[in-house]
Amino acid sequence: MQRIVLSILLLCSACVALPQVNFKNACVPLAQFSQAQKEVLLRSYLAGESNGFGLTLAAIAWKESCAGEYKMNFQDPSAGNFHAYIPGVINRYPKLKQNGFTQNMVGAMLVENDDFAAQIAIAELKYWHKEHNGNWKNIIKSYNKGYSWQKNPTANIQAEKYYQEVAWRVKQLEKYFGGKDLHKVALNLPKTTKTQKEYQKTKARKELDYYAYGEDSIQNDFKFLPIYQVGNEFAAPYMPKKTILKEFDLLELY
Repeated sequence: MQRIVLSILLLCSACVALPQVNFKNACVPLAQFSQAQKEVLLRSYLAGESNGFGLTLAAIAWKESCAGEYKMNFQDPSAGNFHAYIPGVINRYPKLKQNGFTQNMVGAMLVENDDFAAQIAIAELKYWHKEHNGNWKNIIKSYNKGYSWQKNPTANIQAEKYYQEVAWRVKQLEKYFGGKDLHKVALNLPKTTKTQKEYQKTKARKELDYYAYGEDSIQNDFKFLPIYQVGNEFAAPYMPKKTILKEFDLLELY
Protein backbone atom coordinates (compact mmCIF):
# COMPACT_ATOMS: atom_id res chain seq x y z
CA MET A 1 0.00 0.00 0.00
CA GLN A 2 2.85 2.35 0.87
CA ARG A 3 4.48 1.63 -2.48
CA ILE A 4 1.26 2.52 -4.31
CA VAL A 5 0.90 5.78 -2.40
CA LEU A 6 4.56 6.62 -3.03
CA SER A 7 4.18 5.91 -6.75
CA ILE A 8 1.12 8.17 -6.96
CA LEU A 9 2.96 10.97 -5.14
CA LEU A 10 5.96 10.66 -7.44
CA LEU A 11 3.71 10.75 -10.49
CA CYS A 12 1.89 13.82 -9.22
CA SER A 13 5.14 15.59 -8.43
CA ALA A 14 6.44 14.83 -11.94
CA CYS A 15 3.27 16.23 -13.49
CA VAL A 16 3.53 19.38 -11.43
CA ALA A 17 7.20 19.82 -12.37
CA LEU A 18 6.58 19.69 -16.11
CA PRO A 19 6.63 23.11 -17.80
CA GLN A 20 3.60 24.32 -19.66
CA VAL A 21 4.09 24.26 -23.44
CA ASN A 22 1.71 25.93 -25.86
CA PHE A 23 1.97 24.33 -29.28
CA LYS A 24 0.89 26.17 -32.41
CA ASN A 25 -0.38 23.83 -35.09
CA ALA A 26 -0.58 26.19 -38.05
CA CYS A 27 1.03 29.14 -39.75
CA VAL A 28 -0.75 32.44 -39.22
CA PRO A 29 -2.05 34.29 -42.32
CA LEU A 30 0.36 36.61 -44.15
CA ALA A 31 -1.46 39.68 -42.83
CA GLN A 32 -0.62 38.58 -39.27
CA PHE A 33 3.10 37.95 -39.84
CA SER A 34 5.46 39.38 -37.25
CA GLN A 35 8.26 41.82 -38.09
CA ALA A 36 10.73 38.92 -37.97
CA GLN A 37 8.67 36.87 -40.43
CA LYS A 38 8.37 39.82 -42.81
CA GLU A 39 12.15 40.23 -42.68
CA VAL A 40 12.62 36.54 -43.55
CA LEU A 41 10.40 36.98 -46.61
CA LEU A 42 12.29 40.07 -47.74
CA ARG A 43 15.73 38.55 -47.16
CA SER A 44 14.66 35.42 -49.03
CA TYR A 45 13.48 37.52 -51.96
CA LEU A 46 16.75 39.48 -52.06
CA ALA A 47 18.81 36.30 -51.87
CA GLY A 48 17.08 34.69 -54.84
CA GLU A 49 16.32 37.75 -56.96
CA SER A 50 19.45 37.82 -59.14
CA ASN A 51 18.94 34.16 -60.06
CA GLY A 52 15.28 34.67 -60.92
CA PHE A 53 14.09 32.93 -57.75
CA GLY A 54 13.10 35.94 -55.60
CA LEU A 55 9.39 35.25 -55.21
CA THR A 56 9.97 31.50 -55.42
CA LEU A 57 12.43 31.50 -52.52
CA ALA A 58 10.19 33.72 -50.41
CA ALA A 59 7.21 31.46 -51.12
CA ILE A 60 9.21 28.37 -50.16
CA ALA A 61 10.26 30.02 -46.89
CA TRP A 62 6.60 30.75 -46.17
CA LYS A 63 5.51 27.24 -47.09
CA GLU A 64 8.32 25.30 -45.39
CA SER A 65 8.99 27.19 -42.16
CA CYS A 66 6.22 29.78 -41.95
CA ALA A 67 8.90 32.39 -42.72
CA GLY A 68 11.36 31.20 -40.09
CA GLU A 69 8.93 30.17 -37.35
CA TYR A 70 9.48 26.39 -37.66
CA LYS A 71 13.02 25.68 -38.81
CA MET A 72 13.32 22.00 -37.91
CA ASN A 73 11.66 18.86 -39.25
CA PHE A 74 13.10 15.80 -37.50
CA GLN A 75 11.03 13.45 -39.62
CA ASP A 76 12.93 14.19 -42.87
CA PRO A 77 15.35 15.39 -41.38
CA SER A 78 15.42 18.91 -42.79
CA ALA A 79 16.26 22.33 -41.37
CA GLY A 80 16.43 26.07 -42.03
CA ASN A 81 14.00 28.58 -43.47
CA PHE A 82 13.69 26.47 -46.62
CA HIS A 83 13.88 23.04 -44.94
CA ALA A 84 16.91 21.72 -46.79
CA TYR A 85 17.20 17.93 -46.62
CA ILE A 86 20.21 17.53 -44.31
CA PRO A 87 21.70 14.28 -45.76
CA GLY A 88 21.43 15.87 -49.21
CA VAL A 89 23.33 18.97 -48.03
CA ILE A 90 26.11 16.79 -46.59
CA ASN A 91 26.38 14.90 -49.88
CA ARG A 92 27.37 18.15 -51.58
CA TYR A 93 30.60 18.26 -49.57
CA PRO A 94 32.94 15.27 -50.13
CA LYS A 95 35.01 16.12 -47.04
CA LEU A 96 32.04 15.71 -44.67
CA LYS A 97 31.05 12.36 -43.25
CA GLN A 98 27.47 11.15 -43.47
CA ASN A 99 26.69 10.36 -39.84
CA GLY A 100 24.43 11.50 -37.03
CA PHE A 101 26.96 13.94 -35.58
CA THR A 102 27.50 15.70 -38.91
CA GLN A 103 23.75 15.83 -39.52
CA ASN A 104 23.28 17.56 -36.16
CA MET A 105 26.01 20.11 -36.89
CA VAL A 106 24.83 20.90 -40.42
CA GLY A 107 21.23 21.07 -39.17
CA ALA A 108 22.30 23.60 -36.55
CA MET A 109 24.07 25.65 -39.22
CA LEU A 110 20.97 25.70 -41.42
CA VAL A 111 18.92 26.93 -38.46
CA GLU A 112 21.40 29.55 -37.26
CA ASN A 113 22.74 30.87 -40.58
CA ASP A 114 19.95 32.09 -42.85
CA ASP A 115 22.41 33.16 -45.58
CA PHE A 116 23.85 29.65 -45.74
CA ALA A 117 20.36 28.13 -45.83
CA ALA A 118 19.36 30.48 -48.66
CA GLN A 119 22.38 29.57 -50.79
CA ILE A 120 21.73 25.86 -50.33
CA ALA A 121 18.12 26.39 -51.45
CA ILE A 122 19.24 28.45 -54.46
CA ALA A 123 21.76 25.78 -55.48
CA GLU A 124 18.95 23.22 -55.32
CA LEU A 125 16.62 25.36 -57.42
CA LYS A 126 19.34 26.04 -59.99
CA TYR A 127 20.04 22.33 -60.29
CA TRP A 128 16.40 21.50 -60.97
CA HIS A 129 16.13 24.49 -63.32
CA LYS A 130 18.82 22.89 -65.46
CA GLU A 131 17.28 19.41 -65.16
CA HIS A 132 13.83 20.59 -66.22
CA ASN A 133 14.89 23.19 -68.80
CA GLY A 134 13.34 26.03 -66.83
CA ASN A 135 9.91 24.42 -66.34
CA TRP A 136 8.91 26.17 -63.11
CA LYS A 137 6.23 23.67 -62.13
CA ASN A 138 8.61 20.73 -62.43
CA ILE A 139 11.32 22.67 -60.61
CA ILE A 140 9.07 23.15 -57.59
CA LYS A 141 7.87 19.55 -57.65
CA SER A 142 11.46 18.31 -57.70
CA TYR A 143 12.49 20.71 -54.94
CA ASN A 144 9.97 18.84 -52.84
CA LYS A 145 10.31 15.27 -54.12
CA GLY A 146 13.45 15.08 -56.22
CA TYR A 147 13.08 12.58 -59.06
CA SER A 148 10.60 10.36 -57.21
CA TRP A 149 7.46 12.19 -58.40
CA GLN A 150 8.29 11.16 -61.99
CA LYS A 151 8.24 7.48 -61.07
CA ASN A 152 5.84 7.13 -58.15
CA PRO A 153 2.12 8.11 -58.45
CA THR A 154 1.83 8.80 -54.71
CA ALA A 155 4.91 11.02 -54.74
CA ASN A 156 3.54 12.81 -57.79
CA ILE A 157 0.28 13.61 -55.98
CA GLN A 158 2.25 15.01 -53.03
CA ALA A 159 4.56 17.01 -55.31
CA GLU A 160 1.58 18.39 -57.24
CA LYS A 161 -0.03 19.55 -53.99
CA TYR A 162 3.26 21.14 -52.91
CA TYR A 163 3.52 22.95 -56.25
CA GLN A 164 -0.03 24.32 -55.95
CA GLU A 165 0.64 25.60 -52.42
CA VAL A 166 3.88 27.31 -53.45
CA ALA A 167 2.25 28.78 -56.58
CA TRP A 168 -0.59 30.21 -54.47
CA ARG A 169 1.94 31.82 -52.14
CA VAL A 170 3.84 33.33 -55.06
CA LYS A 171 0.64 35.04 -56.23
CA GLN A 172 -0.01 36.36 -52.73
CA LEU A 173 3.55 37.63 -52.45
CA GLU A 174 3.34 39.43 -55.81
CA LYS A 175 0.67 41.65 -54.29
CA TYR A 176 2.41 41.85 -50.91
CA PHE A 177 5.79 42.92 -52.29
CA GLY A 178 4.07 45.70 -54.20
CA GLY A 179 2.50 47.13 -51.04
CA LYS A 180 3.71 49.77 -48.61
CA ASP A 181 4.14 47.38 -45.68
CA LEU A 182 7.24 45.69 -47.07
CA HIS A 183 8.87 49.02 -47.89
CA LYS A 184 8.70 49.84 -44.18
CA VAL A 185 10.29 46.48 -43.38
CA ALA A 186 13.10 47.20 -45.86
CA LEU A 187 13.82 50.58 -44.28
CA ASN A 188 14.04 48.97 -40.84
CA LEU A 189 16.45 46.23 -41.90
CA PRO A 190 19.94 46.50 -40.37
CA LYS A 191 22.47 48.17 -42.63
CA THR A 192 24.55 45.00 -42.55
CA THR A 193 21.92 43.07 -44.51
CA LYS A 194 23.59 41.39 -47.51
CA THR A 195 21.92 41.55 -50.88
CA GLN A 196 22.61 38.91 -53.49
CA LYS A 197 25.11 41.22 -55.22
CA GLU A 198 27.07 41.69 -51.98
CA TYR A 199 27.05 37.95 -51.44
CA GLN A 200 28.55 37.34 -54.89
CA LYS A 201 31.40 39.70 -54.04
CA THR A 202 32.00 37.93 -50.75
CA LYS A 203 31.89 34.56 -52.45
CA ALA A 204 34.72 35.56 -54.79
CA ARG A 205 37.09 36.42 -51.95
CA LYS A 206 40.09 34.13 -51.72
CA GLU A 207 39.75 33.46 -48.00
CA LEU A 208 36.54 31.50 -48.66
CA ASP A 209 38.68 28.55 -49.81
CA TYR A 210 37.54 26.19 -47.06
CA TYR A 211 38.69 22.65 -46.40
CA ALA A 212 35.09 21.44 -46.82
CA TYR A 213 35.18 22.70 -50.39
CA GLY A 214 35.29 19.85 -52.91
CA GLU A 215 37.17 20.04 -56.22
CA ASP A 216 33.97 20.15 -58.25
CA SER A 217 32.17 22.68 -56.05
CA ILE A 218 32.81 25.65 -58.37
CA GLN A 219 31.35 23.75 -61.32
CA ASN A 220 28.24 22.92 -59.30
CA ASP A 221 28.07 26.44 -57.83
CA PHE A 222 27.72 25.29 -54.23
CA LYS A 223 28.42 27.62 -51.36
CA PHE A 224 31.23 26.51 -49.10
CA LEU A 225 30.53 25.28 -45.61
CA PRO A 226 32.07 27.71 -43.10
CA ILE A 227 33.60 24.76 -41.22
CA TYR A 228 35.82 21.75 -41.81
CA GLN A 229 35.69 18.35 -40.17
CA VAL A 230 38.38 16.13 -38.67
CA GLY A 231 36.89 12.94 -37.28
CA ASN A 232 33.95 14.06 -35.19
CA GLU A 233 35.27 17.55 -34.56
CA PHE A 234 34.45 20.72 -36.47
CA ALA A 235 36.80 23.65 -36.61
CA ALA A 236 37.22 27.09 -38.15
CA PRO A 237 37.94 27.57 -41.86
CA TYR A 238 41.17 26.01 -43.08
CA MET A 239 43.49 28.70 -44.42
CA PRO A 240 46.45 27.09 -46.23
CA LYS A 241 49.68 29.07 -46.15
CA LYS A 242 51.61 29.84 -49.32
CA THR A 243 54.05 27.14 -50.39
CA ILE A 244 57.12 27.17 -52.56
CA LEU A 245 55.93 24.19 -54.58
CA LYS A 246 52.25 24.12 -55.50
CA GLU A 247 52.27 20.34 -55.81
CA PHE A 248 53.42 19.80 -52.23
CA ASP A 249 52.11 21.42 -49.09
CA LEU A 250 55.36 20.85 -47.20
CA LEU A 251 57.58 23.93 -47.41
CA GLU A 252 55.79 26.90 -45.89
CA LEU A 253 56.75 30.53 -46.15
CA TYR A 254 56.55 32.42 -42.87
